[in-house]
Amino acid sequence: MTLASTKTLLVNARKEGYALPAFNITDLQSIQTVVRVCEEEKAPCLMELGEKTIEAYGEDYAGYIAAIAKIAARNATVPVALHLDHGYKFESFMKAIREGFSSVMIDASQKPFDENVKITRQIVKMAHACGISVEAELGHVGQGSHEEVDNEKFYTDPDEAARFVELTNVDFLAVAIGTAHGSYNYEPKLDFERLGEISKKVSIPLVLHGSSGTPGVEKTPKLGIAKVNIFTDIQIPIVEKTKEILDNNPVEKLKAATIWKPANEAAIPVIRDYLKMLGASGRV
Repeated sequence: MTLASTKTLLVNARKEGYALPAFNITDLQSIQTVVRVCEEEKAPCLMELGEKTIEAYGEDYAGYIAAIAKIAARNATVPVALHLDHGYKFESFMKAIREGFSSVMIDASQKPFDENVKITRQIVKMAHACGISVEAELGHVGQGSHEEVDNEKFYTDPDEAARFVELTNVDFLAVAIGTAHGSYNYEPKLDFERLGEISKKVSIPLVLHGSSGTPGVEKTPKLGIAKVNIFTDIQIPIVEKTKEILDNNPVEKLKAATIWKPANEAAIPVIRDYLKMLGASGRV
């Protein structure tokens, strides 16, 4: 089995009223862990690699991850797709497309509307020519460390969303309705009314970023959300388990495999919970 089409997976998810959690992966072990749980849950597997992670490991890292993901897809009993998350640089898109990613995200959400449209159209034209689907963002998903009132200023306007999709021909759209990246310093409240209006005007799959730790996320698939990004919630148990291992074992007896494998496996309950909560379990 080769890498699956993200667009096919998400179009079907929106049609059927469920969402795929898109798990941010960083390496071989995190890929193996996510794929394993998706197989156990009989759920389509959607993984994503962030541009910042690529930068941390070096420009060739996208190729390494794509190669591992393709092996995982070949051996998996469920569809496996690989997405470029939060791409900003032209070089990142070129690399992801050359390496055979299933889809890419262009994040020009902090730009003015017309500039966002212009940049997104360029990436869509290039990616579609290679059979790769594109995600964009309209409105801007802020940081949980900021004040809620500051994030609210950048919520997605439903009419602008409809116009944006028409102008760009993008395949799926990330919207801002109350989620934020990272851990919250306030109690987040999702704007379901706004999401409902966007869903009425935009027929393509919708995406939620910054979904970790957000109450009410499980209600969004019925309102058009087909992809829910998860990173912080799986990093927390990984970091906690790593600290536990280091604190309770002599360093001279530890190896990378004895640290990193159980650390990643500590995220299994979270991965499983999101698959079930968003209705992805049992869809294969």
